[in-house]
Amino acid sequence: MNNSFADLHIHIGQSLDGKAVKITAAKSLTLSSIIATARDIKGLSLIGIVDCHSTGVRKDLFQLLNTGDLEELSGGGYTSGGLTLIPGTEIELAAGEGTAHFLAYFADVDRIGRYVKTLKPYVKNWQLSSQKAYVTVADWLEVIAECEGIWMPAHAFTPHKGIYGNCCRRMLDVLPVLPKALEIGLSADRSMANQLSELDNVILFSNSDAHSLPNIAREYNQLSLVENSFLGLKELVEENRGAVVRNFGLPPQVGKYHRTYCLVCERVVEGVAPVYHCSHCGSNKIVPGVLDRLVSIADKERPGELDSRYVHQVQLRQLPGVGPKMYDKLLQTFGTEMNVLHHAELDELIKAGGEKVAAWILKARQGDLIFEAGGGGVFGRVKDILSD
Repeated sequence: MNNSFADLHIHIGQSLDGKAVKITAAKSLTLSSIIATARDIKGLSLIGIVDCHSTGVRKDLFQLLNTGDLEELSGGGYTSGGLTLIPGTEIELAAGEGTAHFLAYFADVDRIGRYVKTLKPYVKNWQLSSQKAYVTVADWLEVIAECEGIWMPAHAFTPHKGIYGNCCRRMLDVLPVLPKALEIGLSADRSMANQLSELDNVILFSNSDAHSLPNIAREYNQLSLVENSFLGLKELVEENRGAVVRNFGLPPQVGKYHRTYCLVCERVVEGVAPVYHCSHCGSNKIVPGVLDRLVSIADKERPGELDSRYVHQVQLRQLPGVGPKMYDKLLQTFGTEMNVLHHAELDELIKAGGEKVAAWILKARQGDLIFEAGGGGVFGRVKDILSD
């Protein structure tokens, strides 16, 4: 089996022709810059690019293949200097009384092309990311099967286009089949997802949903795969060959939709979840929090202990004391973020960054950080307890 650090939800800001792809993403998120950042700075071994349906992005893929910067893998996907790229797409579909985002992945750009050709009449703009398709989920799943792809709901618990956060209490109420895999999303973790019994046998992923280069791998997975390719990912999802060994993700409190947010007071609402009105002004003009929503739909008690397969971790840049200069110094010393977060010894960290920075990194590894909750689109933050 192959062990891989994988982030399967990365967006493209613009294609190499200068046209926008993900409107809200940084223009620096080009296909080439993503490959270089994920491989050389983050230290990932597997990425999913979820805008490969885009007309411009598919041209970019062909260009990198023609220049030899990407090479096809026999098991599907592409490789560049040891990094595997899986082409994918994110799409919005009606589900019940709401709409939700879904992810799909394919072996190569030709299958993505077949997918686009079949759905072309039902999507208004194939250059842009995360567009709405005017087809049923059942019809979309038929196209995925025809193109030999795999799929999962995206950021399932968020109030913005998450299937649980925006559409339903149970997925089988709005989907023709239960998915075999699901992306948890930034404001939840495994222990929270474990409160829903229909997820007991669903494979859970945590991904970055990166809209900028620095946010690649803000959440990621350690995977055990039969091979580091599309086939390896597909056999994990469809046949349970392999495993999600661990998810590494932001503590739910840091997620920008973790708690209910009052749109009148413009602040996170306090109180025991679930809270659906502001405890300060009484208004019900709120953005429901992921925790509040999950507590209201859960059919199991939350486990007393955290699921050991989910490691609460923040990026180096989010730790107090790790400014741009210190960040660069750590990368120069240890090579990649994965090396700093997983492999560097304490004495090496102290030598490179000093005792306080080393202490913060160890606290992040051990899950000992303290956080202020986020909500309403505003991220939470790490409390600087070492300066108190």
